[in-house]
Amino acid sequence: MSKEITLEIKCNLKSFYCKRRFPVSEWTLGDFRQFLEQLLDINIEDIIIRLHSQELRADQDHTLLSNVNGLCENEIITVDSHRRFDDIDYVNRLPEKYRMSDEVYAQRKGTLKDYLQRNKLGKYSDHYSSLASYSNIKNRKELKLRELNRLKLKQIEIGMQIEVNEPSLHKRYGEVVYIGTLRGIRDEFIGVLFSEPVGDSNGCDGIIRYFDAKRKYASFVRPEYIEILSNDLNENHEWNS
Repeated sequence: MSKEITLEIKCNLKSFYCKRRFPVSEWTLGDFRQFLEQLLDINIEDIIIRLHSQELRADQDHTLLSNVNGLCENEIITVDSHRRFDDIDYVNRLPEKYRMSDEVYAQRKGTLKDYLQRNKLGKYSDHYSSLASYSNIKNRKELKLRELNRLKLKQIEIGMQIEVNEPSLHKRYGEVVYIGTLRGIRDEFIGVLFSEPVGDSNGCDGIIRYFDAKRKYASFVRPEYIEILSNDLNENHEWNS
């Protein structure tokens, strides 16, 4: 097995996804578990790591990742927790007795919705209608951009050489080293490693380290600002900014 391989991590509990290269000949399963603890804010003893639906047990933590059976390039790792309260959806879920369908609520009298509708207040006012029209146009643009980003993310792979074109900044060239969500942000970002100090990051957001880089040699970039320069991941280039 190569010294480094790309792994894909999925965790539905936190709506988290990422893809990056890991030093499998250096990291043990325990190191990987510690990385997940920091990344997902799940206590290390509660973390469940699954490969091909099989749980990688804590008593295997001294095993090098390169020696884990079935682990290969672009493998998918799914993460779960022994604690149900790590599930965001579970925490926010209302008990059955407090749930009510929109149809039933709309028919009730004396509710806040009924009061607003009768008095044409809030979102039921004439002024709100014009604002809603503007908001709908804005939402359609955002949905279109999100769809374009989704299609672009399917084309981007770890190791690709790319061009970064962010507003008000010079063009920069680098390599894709991370694809995924960031702490507290659901949208996916591209972690880019530069050969010169033209970035604004070191691969860390101040708390979580997503990948290793020297100060100012990396940036997290939204997909719409990235253009793919090479689909050949083994081709070596020297970029000048």
